[in-house]
Amino acid sequence: MRPVRASPLGDAMGTTRVLGIDACPGGWVGIELADGSFAGASFAAELRTLVDTTTVAVVGVDMPLGLLAQGWRAADHAARGVLGPRRSSVLLVPPRPVWEADDFAAANARCRALTGNGVTAQTWALRHKLLEADRLRERMPGRLYEAHPEVAFAAMAARPRTGPASDWLAMLAASGAGELPASKVLAAEARLAVASGVPPASAAHAPLAYAKTTWAGAARRRALLRAAGIVLPDDLGPANVVPPVDVLDAAAVAWSAHRVATGQAGRLPAVGARGSDQLDDRGEPIAIWY
Repeated sequence: MRPVRASPLGDAMGTTRVLGIDACPGGWVGIELADGSFAGASFAAELRTLVDTTTVAVVGVDMPLGLLAQGWRAADHAARGVLGPRRSSVLLVPPRPVWEADDFAAANARCRALTGNGVTAQTWALRHKLLEADRLRERMPGRLYEAHPEVAFAAMAARPRTGPASDWLAMLAASGAGELPASKVLAAEARLAVASGVPPASAAHAPLAYAKTTWAGAARRRALLRAAGIVLPDDLGPANVVPPVDVLDAAAVAWSAHRVATGQAGRLPAVGARGSDQLDDRGEPIAIWY
């Protein structure tokens, strides 16, 4: 099992550089961090272009990495288990033979034969990019780390707040949330935590109340990134063509990659939990890092 890095990784100048990558229309978007702060954005039609042209310590990718010969991945079920109302953002990844099918109908039939359940059209739509990432992972074992933006944002939201509530709300207002009533956003998440029976202050993950495609959800995620030290500029250069939600997701993945590089990362399933020792069909560990 590949462990969480125990000591920081830095370049020749001692700077810890990482890259977070998310799939987006037309290709892939990357957000680079230097010592946890925004350092650049990039866009490429192929994943390997972003990975091959960087010398960062850790590359995080929002794409399933590691396929089974049969059955379901424990990491996906573990991620769903911590996300509450955002659980549908985690797709259940079928075994490799399903992805080798020629079309959706054949894939669906094969998935039912192997797992007892079919594959959704939404999941099948990832086929091209999932296999692209799979080929790169095979070529570069140990180089790529799977991350999931909603898992990362939920972990950010669960971090202890050291300042008073007024300071927290002020941070939200300063983050570009505009006229968004921040108190209502936080109250909605507090109600969500109470309903789930897990107080936000003690949980490892606090699922966000609003989806990322909503105004409140996008503002909340950008505020969480800012609170974590990641300030996204208005001009992202080559990534200006990328939808906002994909930029936010790439930044969250970069946050996870930074935690891996500095030895702070958690993983799903957690070490010692059921399925934490699951290996893919190439003998590589399967985990979602945050």
